[in-house]
Amino acid sequence: MSPRPRELTYAEARERVLAAAVPLPAAHEPIARALGRALRRDLVAPHALPPFDNSAMDGWAVIAADLASASPNAPVRVPVTGVAAAGRPLERVLARGEAALVMTGAPIPAGTDAVVPFEDGSREDGDAAARFTLPVRAGANIRRAGEDVTAGEVALAAGRELSAHDLALAASLGFAEVELSPAPRVAVLSTGDELLDPGEPLRPGAIRDSNLPMLAMLVTQAGGVLTLAERLPDDAARVAERVREAVEVSDVVLTIGGVSAGDFDPVKQALDAIGEIELWRVAMRPGRPQAFGAPHGRLFFGLPGNPASVACVFEALVRPALRKLQGHAALDRPRVPVRLASDLESRAGRTDFVRCALEWRLGALWALPAGAQVSGHLTPQSRAHALLVVPEDAGRLQRGDEAEALLLRMPEA
Repeated sequence: MSPRPRELTYAEARERVLAAAVPLPAAHEPIARALGRALRRDLVAPHALPPFDNSAMDGWAVIAADLASASPNAPVRVPVTGVAAAGRPLERVLARGEAALVMTGAPIPAGTDAVVPFEDGSREDGDAAARFTLPVRAGANIRRAGEDVTAGEVALAAGRELSAHDLALAASLGFAEVELSPAPRVAVLSTGDELLDPGEPLRPGAIRDSNLPMLAMLVTQAGGVLTLAERLPDDAARVAERVREAVEVSDVVLTIGGVSAGDFDPVKQALDAIGEIELWRVAMRPGRPQAFGAPHGRLFFGLPGNPASVACVFEALVRPALRKLQGHAALDRPRVPVRLASDLESRAGRTDFVRCALEWRLGALWALPAGAQVSGHLTPQSRAHALLVVPEDAGRLQRGDEAEALLLRMPEA
């Protein structure tokens, strides 16, 4: 007989899952393969950025004191005695009464302390001299060494999800590689004799399998790599055998269906043969019946069979675990404040995840249910922008109340 399910709050279930999700060992990877992945070690700047004082403009490098008296009625003429270009600094020190042509990004010539853009002066005798009709402030149009990043500063913190702009910063500091964890290997197994492939014609009592492709794509979106995505018959021995095989080659194994109170639930019947896995009844809606364990140090999630339950448990428990395995500091989808556009029934003692659509109203996000919150319905999940989180200590929520939602996608402006 299958063991009695363990009763857990959502917070308790999440704590157990995340305690079992130990980040995978990190290794150095080229920055070209780092986009969207989690940095596992602080990136400390080995030098300042910019590494030297440089010009923010094309113009003339000057000594500000030389232009102090410049005016339209009494212009100041300064000889131009050198050129500083990007990658080709001027090697000598300029004296009072001298200027140099300087290009954007070029090192500021020694002795000068300001840059006058070309549009604020005029050339004379070709480029032999420059004429100025306004004074300039010392330091004008100069980007100082270290004003972006100082040497020894943590430029990127461990746990950060690396963007293209983050990797540009890493490249500018000389990092061709960064330390990352590998993508978690994930197996997805769907169960059910009633399930058909999407292209198969319907037959009496059968439905097309939407959970398997959905979950496979959610895994990929969360940074996992699929080791297999397979549908199995309602055969406990076959399920147990395939799960054991999947555990050998995967960091995470997900099964869909077969963990509820029914007499023919194959995953539930296979738990004893697999070992180190518990049946759970989590005080959350949707997604109450679940199974979880860490056989041989690998994570196993037995998800319910209804589409809304699959999607909800993935967002609430599986996705955070996948991100922790990768070393991400932010485990959840972004949480956004919303206001309720309609009354919402809930029950104290249970955490509800409500599929909701979001609307912008006067600069605020308002949430309304994206359809009937029936766990077997697919359309509300398709229409939803977010999962509204109703905490377990809340009861009935009223129109206008403030709440938090896990943002799945932004609504149109």
